[in-house]
Amino acid sequence: MALKPITVSELNRYLSRIIETDPILSMAAVRGEISAPRKSASGHLYFTLKDDSSRISCMIPADDLEEMHLEPADGMEVTVRGRVHVYMRGGSYTLIVKSMEAEGEGSLQIAFQKLKEKLEKEGLFDPAHKKPIPAFPSAVGVITSGTGAAVRDILKNLTMRNDFADILVFPVLVQGDQAAADISSAIRYANCAHPELDVLIVGRGGGSIEDLWAFNEEPVARAIYDSKIPVISAVGHEIDFTISDMTADLRAETPTKGAVLAVPDTHLLREELEKTKQILNWRAGGKLQNAELAASEQKNRLIMGIQSRIQNAEHELKQLSILLKANHPGRILEQGYSMLEDQEGHVISDISQLQTSSPGHDHPALYRLIMKNGMAEIAVIRKEDSKKAEDAGRSR
Repeated sequence: MALKPITVSELNRYLSRIIETDPILSMAAVRGEISAPRKSASGHLYFTLKDDSSRISCMIPADDLEEMHLEPADGMEVTVRGRVHVYMRGGSYTLIVKSMEAEGEGSLQIAFQKLKEKLEKEGLFDPAHKKPIPAFPSAVGVITSGTGAAVRDILKNLTMRNDFADILVFPVLVQGDQAAADISSAIRYANCAHPELDVLIVGRGGGSIEDLWAFNEEPVARAIYDSKIPVISAVGHEIDFTISDMTADLRAETPTKGAVLAVPDTHLLREELEKTKQILNWRAGGKLQNAELAASEQKNRLIMGIQSRIQNAEHELKQLSILLKANHPGRILEQGYSMLEDQEGHVISDISQLQTSSPGHDHPALYRLIMKNGMAEIAVIRKEDSKKAEDAGRSR
């Protein structure tokens, strides 16, 4: 019995239903080489996937293309996963690609390089943007898994090295699809809710590139770049290098090294301070001894100077005493001389000082004649100076 004829549209519709409901073709994994990739105005990417003897048309929707870690290029060997879709009008089918992995070098490495170049062009790795790590932080934030070995190593080394800084742990996922969002959210939360933090340690222990991939995600890089709090990236082992390391203010080779770089060793500082104190005390003691010696020498010089001046003064006083004794009026009187004073005690040394009568009175002026063994009160009857006497003698 002959089948009833069907239309072209009906055939294509039937094929579409068969293909698109097939469990294998609804998410097929196909390996091949990319050929002639081209992007449409709407942002979708079209290309041909081929091998030595066949080819298939492929399309990556614009939204899925943005989320992919690598940029499809001509000649690239890839494995794509997607669903087969039948175009009714043309009667052709296309593989709608949802994910893609590069063969050989690996899709993650290509994605790493792609994001690295993008962020580098934007200046996220610029050293001018990097903030210095405080030398003596008072509060340290730790963003890592709350149960892994990394958090134990970080806390052990922070507390072992430093008994001054407070520590605040922000537990996050460090692996899996949600890890990047969790880490970036914790960085932003720490900045918003705990501005008192002086430094953030962000990281995890070692693992494969897939295990560490959250620290190669763009959201984490941008959260680190936007952080007002200085960030130390401490991811994996020494050989591991992530986008977070490049964006952070300082890279630590391991989580343990992150703790070492975050805080100073206060125990070692105390030892150094004690040594410095001893040196300063020794130097101060030496300077004090020198100062005491200099002061003692100065004191001795002052004492010697004062004693010398006292001796000189005593000698001068002795000389003056001898001179005074030699010229004392009493000594002169003992030699037969006498001294004349007026009633007020003024010594009469010139004839012109003598008066024959008291001024304003008729009675004679009285004077005291002092001799070695007594005093007499006398009046001047007549006076004559020696010059007049000599002149009178020559005239006679």
